Amino acid sequence: MPYFNSVGVGFEEYLDSHAFLNLVRLTDKANFSSLWIQEGDQRSSTSLATLALNSTVRVKVGVGVTSPLRRHPQILAIEAATLSEISGGRFILGLGVASSAITNYGLETKPLSAMRDTFRIARGLLSDEPSKFSYKGEVFSLKAPQKRLMMPRVPIYFGGIGPRMLDLAGEVADGLVMTRRGSFSVEYAKYAIERVIKSAKRHKRDSSKIDFLAFFETCISENENSAIQFAKRVLGTYTIPQTPSFVLNLAGIQENEIMAVKEKYLNGDFAGAIGAVTDEMVDKFAIAGTPSQCLEKLAEFTKTGLKTPIMYIHGPDKTIAAKLAAEQIVPKLTGK
Repeated sequence: MPYFNSVGVGFEEYLDSHAFLNLVRLTDKANFSSLWIQEGDQRSSTSLATLALNSTVRVKVGVGVTSPLRRHPQILAIEAATLSEISGGRFILGLGVASSAITNYGLETKPLSAMRDTFRIARGLLSDEPSKFSYKGEVFSLKAPQKRLMMPRVPIYFGGIGPRMLDLAGEVADGLVMTRRGSFSVEYAKYAIERVIKSAKRHKRDSSKIDFLAFFETCISENENSAIQFAKRVLGTYTIPQTPSFVLNLAGIQENEIMAVKEKYLNGDFAGAIGAVTDEMVDKFAIAGTPSQCLEKLAEFTKTGLKTPIMYIHGPDKTIAAKLAAEQIVPKLTGK
């Protein structure tokens, strides 16, 4: 019996275009159902999505996620409509606030209101209704009436981790994309999905139609130690330092267990932070090891309500890891 409906894949956004395209083409020929592109400070997620959609024929491509604080919701809607049209409906728009952007840009805003306004503007424009659309919100507005974009079926997913954002996802979104800083925990995944479902029911929505996806830090190799050591680099310089305390608590992880990693990272001692990551932390925070070990770890999430795990592949060799996942893990997870 299959564990999941489908399995997605993702790669770091800072890959050069040649390496990215090779991985994208591999994904389209493999057993993955979707390719997810995150947005950081190195590359444009929508530009990479354009490249990916033009280089594939089968796989869905999602932005997971981009922030309305980087692009006005009207621009996001226009880009989503364009990408959906050129791909024959294979594009998924993933939205998230990106709290770091608020701090970095010196903004004073309400994240929840920003996301609500963004959804209403995007959904209002991605419509085939004959009337024009305008909107006045708390953070974002569209004062001059605009023509609809005639693309009513573009899926809009939310990326979030806190309870209020999960509630909003249940109220309006087509899907939830759980962050790499939370989905590693079976306990958190179960909590997040249950919260979204409860919110959907409060708002008279059919929760069975909401998609649930989660990113997993993934390092796969036939050499177990090689995969584990590579995972420590990822965990020490991103995942562990950035994980909220309440997620750690839900997972039963005492914060003092990982303070050695956080403190070294915050002091700029990245080598020390990596060195402080233990094998036990790798087991808790990542999908790392041989294909059979990674399969076993992902299978633990079967009873959380998760529909699609996204294997965010870091290495040790991305191409080899992606092939191992496609050939030895995905068929057993999906039965396809």
